[in-house]
Amino acid sequence: MKELFNKRKKQLRVLRGMTRLKPEAEPREIAYELFQHCPACGEPIAFLQLSQNHFCCPLCEHHLRLPAKERLELCLDPGYELIDSPVEFSDPLNFPGYREKWERAQKLSGCSEAISFASGEINGEPCIFGAMESRFLMGSMGRIVGDRILAAIAAAKDAKLPLIIAAVSGGARMQEGIISLLQMRRTAAALSDFQRAGGLYIALLCDPCTGGVTASFASLGNVTLAEAGALIGFAGPRVIRETIQCELPAGFQSAEFAREHGFVDRIVKRSELKSELQRILALHRRPEAFAEAQQLIQASKSVENSLAQSSNSSPFERVLKARAQDRIKPAEIVRRFCTDIVEFSGDRLYGDDLAIRGGIARLAGLPITYIYTEKGCDLKSQIAANFGMPEPEGYRKARRLMAEAERCCRPILSIVDTPGAYPGIGAEERGQGEAIAQNLKFMAELKVPLLTVISGEAGSGGALALACSDRLYMLENSVYTLLSPEGFAVILWKDRERAPEAAELMRLTAEDMLEFDICDKLFPDDLTGLKEQLTADLLNYYQGGLPCRN
Repeated sequence: MKELFNKRKKQLRVLRGMTRLKPEAEPREIAYELFQHCPACGEPIAFLQLSQNHFCCPLCEHHLRLPAKERLELCLDPGYELIDSPVEFSDPLNFPGYREKWERAQKLSGCSEAISFASGEINGEPCIFGAMESRFLMGSMGRIVGDRILAAIAAAKDAKLPLIIAAVSGGARMQEGIISLLQMRRTAAALSDFQRAGGLYIALLCDPCTGGVTASFASLGNVTLAEAGALIGFAGPRVIRETIQCELPAGFQSAEFAREHGFVDRIVKRSELKSELQRILALHRRPEAFAEAQQLIQASKSVENSLAQSSNSSPFERVLKARAQDRIKPAEIVRRFCTDIVEFSGDRLYGDDLAIRGGIARLAGLPITYIYTEKGCDLKSQIAANFGMPEPEGYRKARRLMAEAERCCRPILSIVDTPGAYPGIGAEERGQGEAIAQNLKFMAELKVPLLTVISGEAGSGGALALACSDRLYMLENSVYTLLSPEGFAVILWKDRERAPEAAELMRLTAEDMLEFDICDKLFPDDLTGLKEQLTADLLNYYQGGLPCRN
């Protein structure tokens, strides 16, 4: 019994060497015939079953560390080709024992260095893919790692291919001192040049991703994905705990924590990683055929898009209709009109505002960036979204998505239904006015078409910050206002009850916007003809350019 106990204890130590429970541990040989215990739930798992499940616990879905070779095989189609040049050991500090430790890492990991790059395809989508190896000196970044990243960026730029890097690292390589630190500058500068040239870089943050790697290329993705439960941060939790002398909150520095605070677009399960990457890559390709869009437009020519008779509704009745709970919501319009929807999160500065949602999708087969306001559908979601009133993080997220769309020459669709920006203490502390102003400035200079649909209530600068568009469309019972009629009545007459009178004076209906030449066209509340109009605008852009009104 004692011998069996010691054997199981040894097996558990081997497994822990592949997880973040002991990031400082030396890499170990993997014995594939052993039973293992999941470090999260403690249940025994046959190692063969574990490897067949991409090193995810089949019981609790805990993601263990995945060796670089297995990650390449997981993500790339068969037939990929390694593109790294042979390495020559470099020891700039003449660090005692460094060569022996480096050679031992090569033997135990089966890799020539802590990162490997390959040229291949992901479900037919070509790319350059890099995978870091945690068993090679904890995936630390030294000169050779920096050289390989720069060479891969150059190869992707020359071949006009997307670049993907799965970052798994403890950060800088201590044995190379300042030379390791300078790799942060080198990789960041090379990525900046690649992205300015129109290159797509997808960062995949895996467990763990810390130190100089987090503070350089791992945080510079045009799209940033993370594996569930991954440790992500600059300083490691042990360093933080010892520095501030207090316990850290549950979930601190997890992938979920990073997403909540605006630094990660999506958290992806390992079993879904390949299909998720393929979907994102495909949506970043410029379309070469337009059959679906052309068929939709052709079919719409025989349909009469007349507005419902609603002239008897007063302006304030229009306001009430625009606010109605059962009114069609922007999210539903996106789901009706679009396919291949991939939502992105975060402003990369502070958080992820649920009052503004956005991502990439296809409309009639044509790639777009979509952005919409979210009021929520029940009390819990309404509170989470501030009843559709965005905070600075929401406007900054929208600007980030618009900037990515411009870089990729992708048109933008924004759908607006908001009473205005959130009037809160925190919003003011974080620069609500500045965030709106920056959006207005950015949209004035935008080089791709921005199509806006006002589907309900569009209030004040909070709505304008998403609607400085080349084409503005409104549903018949939507409204566009300086502020709410109630606010107008209180400010002018100190009498909220005079809101209906204020609505008459404010000229806020969709018909008024058409008369003022603010709106280009009105559509029925049932959306008849709207998708066809948007498709025609998008097709016009992709086939030759949509004229801008800015």
